[in-house]
Amino acid sequence: MQKKILVLDDDLIVTEILGQIVKNLGYYPIVAYNASVLASAKIREFDAILLDLWLSDSSAEESLEMIAEQAFRGLIVLISGLDNEALEDACEKGRSLGLRVNGYLRKPVSAESLEALLTDLDY
Repeated sequence: MQKKILVLDDDLIVTEILGQIVKNLGYYPIVAYNASVLASAKIREFDAILLDLWLSDSSAEESLEMIAEQAFRGLIVLISGLDNEALEDACEKGRSLGLRVNGYLRKPVSAESLEALLTDLDY
């Protein structure tokens, strides 16, 4: 069965590109544009979440807390145009909440770097 990945970014162009990369890697992408989807128990149906750190309606910390409240057990890959320090801090925050943050990518995201962070899904 094809793994489902939630692609969450408030930039329509970025979500379109990421969705296509995810599809080309053999996964099934579901695209969302705001953090409200994270408050739903339905996020547990996903095998992974690609999460933009700064959504128009949620900070990184708020988004990660919403994901943790839903007891999400899949992989999380953080994505942002911010500096590495901000991304590393967000990874640590996610892990402190018990989330499986597999790493981060800076925009623009390459297929190769995303594939490397999603390899754990294939086991």
